[in-house]
Amino acid sequence: MELVACSSAQDLARQAAALFLDRLRAKPELAMALPAGRTPRAMYGELAAGAADPSPFARLRVFAVDELCPPAPADGYFWRQIRREFLEWARVPRLQQYPFRVDTEDLDAMCREYEAAIGAAGGLDLVMLGLGPNGHLASNEPGGTLDSRTRSVDLLPATVDYILTDAVIQGVVSARAVTLGLATILEAHEVMVLVSGPHKRPALRAMLEGPVTPDLPASVLQRHPRCAVLATPDALRP
Repeated sequence: MELVACSSAQDLARQAAALFLDRLRAKPELAMALPAGRTPRAMYGELAAGAADPSPFARLRVFAVDELCPPAPADGYFWRQIRREFLEWARVPRLQQYPFRVDTEDLDAMCREYEAAIGAAGGLDLVMLGLGPNGHLASNEPGGTLDSRTRSVDLLPATVDYILTDAVIQGVVSARAVTLGLATILEAHEVMVLVSGPHKRPALRAMLEGPVTPDLPASVLQRHPRCAVLATPDALRP
């Protein structure tokens, strides 16, 4: 993994936005999985501030990283943030948006179809992720398997509580979610992880230096040939 030490949270947002735009310039039809959350929010703000012309995003294909199941909003708790903070102003065509359909009766079939949609897109070029305080990656909680595919999962109570500490609450927070699997993430051409805050420090250190273990799902990224971790000083400080 490549570690990028950022000088501040705003510097992290600027560098993440710059990397995003660099990959998009190299491949305008980029297939990318985007996250929700407080750290990506600043990056979306940087992208919006610098986008006088949204046309560079016209061919971008956007997939989800994870999503809460009902009784969270059926149109997507996490997807609402991505839509409001990025997709709407960037004018990414609806046919190039791939939210999880969590309102379906058969989540297993939906997840299989999602994997097929990723395959039909030629695979994911870039997956952007946050890092959970307990080392979860997307909604892959500790204790799962490292070869998991897109599927439905149960969230730990601490993860639900952490979602509720966000300044922006977008509806009911469910303890059930769907998520890209760890194997799905590892198959992406490139992975970028955004890490901010002192509460992420233990998980970040274990991800970078510890053994690869299901107890810390993010540690699996040690096996990825092209993974960049952008981190703020408070997340890196010993």
